[in-house]
Parts: sequence; C-alpha cells; structure tokens
Amino acid sequence: MKPLFLVRLSLPDYVTLTGAGITLCALYAALSGHAWLSMSLLFLAMLADALDGKVARYFGCERAFGRYLDGFCDMLLYLIAPALLFYLSGYRGGWSLFSMLMIVCGSIRLSRFNESGNITHNRALAYRGMPVFWSLFILGGWKVLTLLVSDVISALLLSLALALFSFAMILDRPFFKFSSLKAIVGLCFGGVALFGLLHLGGVDG
Repeated sequence: MKPLFLVRLSLPDYVTLTGAGITLCALYAALSGHAWLSMSLLFLAMLADALDGKVARYFGCERAFGRYLDGFCDMLLYLIAPALLFYLSGYRGGWSLFSMLMIVCGSIRLSRFNESGNITHNRALAYRGMPVFWSLFILGGWKVLTLLVSDVISALLLSLALALFSFAMILDRPFFKFSSLKAIVGLCFGGVALFGLLHLGGVDG
C-alpha cells in the first residue's frame, strides 16, 4: 500500500517539532507584547533543539530528513524569532541591517551544516562555523543591557555583536560544541528561569 504521508516521523522529529511549536508560542508572546515571556519560551525551545540530535544518536535513527527538518526549525528559532524581538524592542530602522545580516549569514551556516553535519576536532565533535544558537545569548544579554544603558549605546553594542556573530557563523573554523547534557540543560533552564522571573516581576520588556 502506498504511504499516506510524505514521510514517517521518528521520535527525534517529534522532539524537533515540539521545539518548533514552543517557538511559535514564543512568537505569539512577542507579538502580544510579552518580550520576557517570549525569551523564556525560546530558551525552552532551545532545549528541545539540543535534545533531538542526542535522541537520534542514542536510538541510532539519524537521517538526512531529520537534519533538514532541524535546520528549518533552527531558522525560525535562532534567526527569525530573535530578529523579530530585536525589532519589537526598538532595534529598527537602519539598525535592522544588522539583523538582516545575521539572518543571511545564519542561513548560509545552516545550509552548510545540512550538507556536512558536525565535524571532529581534537577527537571531539565540533561545529564548522559559529553555531546559530548563540543568537539567543546575544538577544538575552542585549535585553538585560537595555535596562542599564541608553538606547543608543545598547544599539551600538548590539550592532557590533551581530556583525561579529555573522562573520563567525560563516568562518571555516571549528567551534566548541557542548557535549555535557547537564551543561546544556543548565544553560537552557537558566534562561527559562531568568526571563520567566523578569516576566512575572513585571519588568518593562
């Protein structure tokens, strides 16, 4: 019998799609004016993104489809969502060129990853080019910084960070890959907790 659907999803695919669903909830929160809540959800989605590959390797079900699906979801999570939050938080006008640069370079980086996957460096898995997930750490640091400095200074610092980040994403050099699950979970839940508390505390986002 001919299959009904284009592809049969595996467990890692469902983990990836769970992250995509959380990202969509984060986008809705951002558009509803809840920036801190949106960022908390993005860090939760990052945890799902970190786990799908580990699940695939553990069950021995790695495949090209999963890598492509992950790449499309990564574009939403690490490129589109941060750019939207930058814009909604006042980083717009000419400054938006740096957000566009991030999206372009990030798209190149993800396409290259879909083609080659991870690399081995010093007997450990590594990334070729700076991984796109650092956009969330840049976003988080910048949002906290806006509470402390003027809009112009924060915009200048963000522009510099995005320019360097964009360059690093397309650089043909190995970049560190987190291998400790505890470290990954700690970083993700740390972001969830920090920005969740800022949301609950009513801090102006």
